[in-house]
Amino acid sequence: MAWRRDPAYILRWFVLAGAVVVGGGLPACSGSGGTASVVNPTPTPTPTPVPTPSPTPSPTPVPSNPVASPNPLTFTNAGAAFNQTFTVTEANYAGTFTAVSQNTGVVTVAPGTQPNTFTVTPVAAGQTTILVQDSGNRSTSVTVTVTITPVTVT
Repeated sequence: MAWRRDPAYILRWFVLAGAVVVGGGLPACSGSGGTASVVNPTPTPTPTPVPTPSPTPSPTPVPSNPVASPNPLTFTNAGAAFNQTFTVTEANYAGTFTAVSQNTGVVTVAPGTQPNTFTVTPVAAGQTTILVQDSGNRSTSVTVTVTITPVTVT
């Protein structure tokens, strides 16, 4: 028998030979009535996520008590021409302050032209305090003394 060198013939021969080798031959394909087993693949388990620890929050800084400067205030005369100012600061606090004279017959107090400053006007001789508070009711006081220097006319 002579081999043909036709590429289509050779390809058909390899396909037929491959079917016999892989399938075990044509007679084995007729069926034997046996049972087939099905293998179910085992699913890959989903990895359990590792919890990420939450960062510990930093505590909110607590404001300190307010500080007034200068303190004390001393006046040697009365009237708006002798006004003095003081400034209030407080660590870890960005709010506003209130200031109230404990004796308006000695001095009055009003907000100044700059933030957290107050203008004090001497009214008459005496001593008093000015109570300064923040919105959290933390407070300080400013001690005030007003003396009137007598003027001697000769």
